[in-house]
Amino acid sequence: MSGSQGRQPSDQQNGGDGIDLSISREELIARLADDGRLYNPDRQSGFERMSRERFEALALWGLPQGFRDECSPASFWSADRERLLAVVYLKGGPGKIGLAVIARDGEGRYRPVGHQRGLPTVRAAEDMLRGNMGLSALELKPTLKPLPDQPKGTDLFSPIAEVEETGLHPGFKILRDGVAQRGAKALLAELSRWVPDLDGNLARDFQTTGYSARVWEIYLSFAFREMGFRLRHDHQSPDYHLDRNGIELFVEATTANAPDTRAVATTGGEPPPVPDDRWSFLEKEMPLKFGSPLHTKVGKRYWELDHVKGKPFVLAIADFHAQASMTWSHTALPIYLYGRSAAVSTGPDGREYGEEKRIDGFEKGSNRILPFFEQDGTENVSAVLFSNAGTIAKFNRMAVRAGFGDRFVTLRRSGGWNDPRPDAYEAIPFDYDVEDSAYWEGWADELELHHNPRALHPIDDALFPNIANFRIEDGEGVWRGPSPRVLFSRTVTLDLLGREINDDHQPAADAEDAAEKASRRCP
Repeated sequence: MSGSQGRQPSDQQNGGDGIDLSISREELIARLADDGRLYNPDRQSGFERMSRERFEALALWGLPQGFRDECSPASFWSADRERLLAVVYLKGGPGKIGLAVIARDGEGRYRPVGHQRGLPTVRAAEDMLRGNMGLSALELKPTLKPLPDQPKGTDLFSPIAEVEETGLHPGFKILRDGVAQRGAKALLAELSRWVPDLDGNLARDFQTTGYSARVWEIYLSFAFREMGFRLRHDHQSPDYHLDRNGIELFVEATTANAPDTRAVATTGGEPPPVPDDRWSFLEKEMPLKFGSPLHTKVGKRYWELDHVKGKPFVLAIADFHAQASMTWSHTALPIYLYGRSAAVSTGPDGREYGEEKRIDGFEKGSNRILPFFEQDGTENVSAVLFSNAGTIAKFNRMAVRAGFGDRFVTLRRSGGWNDPRPDAYEAIPFDYDVEDSAYWEGWADELELHHNPRALHPIDDALFPNIANFRIEDGEGVWRGPSPRVLFSRTVTLDLLGREINDDHQPAADAEDAAEKASRRCP
C-alpha cells in the first residue's frame, strides 16, 4: 500500500521491498465517491482497535524516525492475532491522512510493509481498514529485507549450556519462573529482538552475575529510542552510539554495585529506614558510592577513541549498591556531581524549604575528593545521565499497561511528583493502580541529565527535550523539563490468587525509588 502521494519510505529507512496496493489520489477519491459506503458490515476485515500502549510496545521501535517526526497517529489496529498491525495517521493539512500496515520481519520485529496516503479523513481510513483494504492486507505475505544497520537481537531467556541452575541469578529466576513479573518477561522477550549482543555476554550476564546492570542497559536502549534517537551499532564501545537530527553522541552505562549483587536484588521486605542524620549520610557517605564507578569509567578515556573524538560523551549511572539504595540516590547524585546541597528550613506556613549551599569536597580516608565535575579529566564528560527507575519494575508496569502479564496480578504505583512552586521541598504524593485510565507512563519519564559546566563538548537541552535537564547557571543550580515529573515511586505487585515463590528467592517489593523523604530533590 505504498501510496503515490507523499514521501515514500526507502529501503534504507524500512528495509522493505515495498508492497503496492495503492492507487492514485484522484482514482482513490473517484472510487470512494462511486462505491458509496466504505465499510460493509457483512464483509469485515477483522481489524480491531488496540491501545496505544500495546501498539507502541510492539511496533514503535520499527517505525522510521522520519515517520515518527512528521506524522501524528490517530488510531491503532491489529488483526489475525496481531499478525498484522496498522496505524492511521495525520501528516499535514486537510486530506493528508495516511494508513500504514505493519508486520513482522524475518527476525520477528514489527516493521512497516506498506502505506496508503491521500485519504480524505481519519474515518475514511478506518472504514477502509475495516473493509476491503483491510481484507487485501490480510492476503499479503510480505517479505522484508534485513535492516542494514540493525544486528540480530538477543534471546534473553534461552538456557546457556555451560551455566548450571545454581549459577543463575535469583532475580532472573524470579523473572523467568514467577507469576508477578510475567508481564515484564513477555515484554522483554518482545523488545530483546531489537537488542544486539555486541560484546557476546548480554544473555549470560542477564542470567547470572550482571542481572541488574543489564536490565539498566536494556532500559536505556528503549528510553533512547522513545526519545527519538537512532541507535547505531558500528562499535562495541562505548555502549551506545546515538544519532538524532544529525547530532552524534556516545553514552557509557555503569552502576554502583553491592559486594553481593544477588542479595540486594532479591531481599524481601520494606526499604530500610531513613538514617537519623539523613543529610550527613547524603553529603558524606552516599556521594562516594557514585565516585568509584564514575572514576573507573573516566579512567578508560573513551573520548580518545577515534570514533568518539570531538563528540559529546555521557556517563549513565544507576545505583544498586544496597537494598533500595535508590532511596538516597535521587538526592545524593547532584551533591556529588556539583558539590551543592540544601540547607532545609521550615517557613511560617509550616512547609519545608530548601536553600542551596556549597560543599567543597568529600572525605575518603585521608584523601579529599573534589565534586566530580571539578576533577581533572572530567571536562571530557559532557553530562551524567541518571534514573532511579531503570529496573524490572519499570518493565513490569509498561508491560501491564500494554496488556501483557498474568490477569490475576495487579500493580499499584505510589510516590511523589515535584512541586513546581519556587523553593518547594516537599513532594506531591500520588497513588495509582497502573491500569487506571488516568495513569500514563513513558520509558524516559524519570531520566535526569546533569550537564557538566566545564564540558569541552556541551549538550543542548533540545537534544533531550522531554526529561529533566540540570545545569549550573549564574552560580546556582537550575533544572528545566516536564512538570509534574516523578521524583520517586514504589511499585507494589499483588497476586490476587495468592500463589507463592519459593522463600529462597522471594522478590523484594519493587521499590526502585522507595521512601518519600529520602528521595526529595535538593535545589
